[in-house]
Amino acid sequence: MVSSLTDDDEDRFASVLMKAMDDLLCQLAVAYHLRIDTTGGTVLQRSRASTEAEDVEPHKGLM
Repeated sequence: MVSSLTDDDEDRFASVLMKAMDDLLCQLAVAYHLRIDTTGGTVLQRSRASTEAEDVEPHKGLM
């Protein structure tokens, strides 16, 4: 893939993308780990553990 982004452009885009994904995923009851490695060597990471078991009700079909 050929990109016209400079390393600085890619770093800025990666930061915005990471924030958008984090904002979206933090609203869900899921565990996640995001990692973006840019060509400039920047590494961005975000993680979140899932909610506590007592906070999540089991599916009625599983009871």
